[in-house]
Amino acid sequence: MYCLLGSSTGNQPLRCLFPRTICWHRRVAVFRFFCLFFLIGVFFCSSANSAPVATDTKKIMQLAYRSYTGEGQPVNYEKAFQLYLAAAERGNAEAQFVVGGMYYKGQGTDPDRLKAFKWLRRAEQQGKTSPESLALIGSMYLQGIGVPQNYLEAKRYLHQAAEQGDLSAKKDLAFIYYNGFGEEPDFAKALALYTEVALQGDAAAQNNVGLMYANGLGTDVDRMKAYAWYSLAASQGNASAVVARNNLMLRMSWKELNQAQAYSIKLFEQVEQNTGTGPAGPPVKGAVRVR
Repeated sequence: MYCLLGSSTGNQPLRCLFPRTICWHRRVAVFRFFCLFFLIGVFFCSSANSAPVATDTKKIMQLAYRSYTGEGQPVNYEKAFQLYLAAAERGNAEAQFVVGGMYYKGQGTDPDRLKAFKWLRRAEQQGKTSPESLALIGSMYLQGIGVPQNYLEAKRYLHQAAEQGDLSAKKDLAFIYYNGFGEEPDFAKALALYTEVALQGDAAAQNNVGLMYANGLGTDVDRMKAYAWYSLAASQGNASAVVARNNLMLRMSWKELNQAQAYSIKLFEQVEQNTGTGPAGPPVKGAVRVR
């Protein structure tokens, strides 16, 4: 019903505008309701979308693992690498750790030591390391691969890895102690570390132990032990050890040679016990002496 307010033009009544005002307010109320509904929907959708991020990353990691190991499907390093990389870019420390290793080894991608170092360091910063990854970082600092050469940083990382039993770290750390690199060489520490690695069947380390005994580095000169270690390395095809052993034989008496060969067999058996395999074969007792 309209109320008469009077006429502004002759006898025509001026209709009350209240009903239109009420209609307008109703429209505003409906509009506000839908805006509020929309904002609430956005909030819950946003919350719902943010929650599955971890779940999605977990799923990616599961798929990557299956591709890498061949669990339920053929091994596919290329696919595994792409999946691990996707998870690594989301900040997953485990994925960063794996991607670093795959870049280093060239699994599923071209080898890239610079990227390997980057991802291994990112994983380390999140507390994800292993003796192998620490050894890799230390080795890259030592060689200046993927990062500027830094002997102090190399020593720090290699020491951590060596304490956890990594043989490659012990070998590299022995190399640092042997050469000094800005510090006094510590031949005794180098010999101890090389010996640990040599007893695990490493031919290069066996050759180095032989060299140190032959020259009295970090120990007294001992030709018997030098010959024995050279023999173990030579039995695995180490060419330097073959030459060194044959040259050493020229300076040994028959008695020394027999003792050295007996000792080399004991060493072989010890290495075999440690590794379950030993070198290629035991040094031959009574080998022909080269004059």
